[in-house]
Formats: sequence, C-alpha cells, structure tokens
Amino acid sequence: NPVVFDRVKGAYAWDVDGNKYIDYVGTWGPAIIGHADDQVLDAVKATMDKGCSFGAPCLLENKLAKMVIDAVPSVEMVRFTNSGTEACMGMIR
Repeated sequence: NPVVFDRVKGAYAWDVDGNKYIDYVGTWGPAIIGHADDQVLDAVKATMDKGCSFGAPCLLENKLAKMVIDAVPSVEMVRFTNSGTEACMGMIR
C-alpha cells in the first residue's frame, strides 16, 4: 500500500494515518525554505485576497517580467501565457 500524505510543514510530512516523516525529497520550493512557510503563506494569502486571475496583466506579473528581463541580458520582452499553444498563437499574431 502506498503512503498517502495529508499535510506538510517545514521539513516534515504526515500521512493520513498521522505518521510523521522527514521529507528528503524537498520538491521545488520546499527544497529551499521547507513546506508551508508562514511568511510565504501570508504573502500568498494577501495576494489571493486581491484575486487570482484577471485575464489581463497585473502589477505582480509586470514586476516578475522586469525581474526576468534584468536577470537574462538577451531578453528584451516577456509575455506570460497559460500554455505552449497560447504562446505560439501570440507569436504568430
């Protein structure tokens, strides 16, 4: 029977039976700061309270695009899309 996880916090994960495990995998963000970091959760909640999908550019999207442009010298413009198909359609236009 596979282990089925219920929740995570910091470096730990708990299964649906309440057993506690150390997360040695640390996927994506948790590898950097741990699972469910309180500061990250507070920032996500504050952002989500404003809405999560506008269908148009928003301030945070513009800030992220600027960070990408600043970090990669060959990039002059950034456009965020939901899929590769949408990105290709935007390029064709």
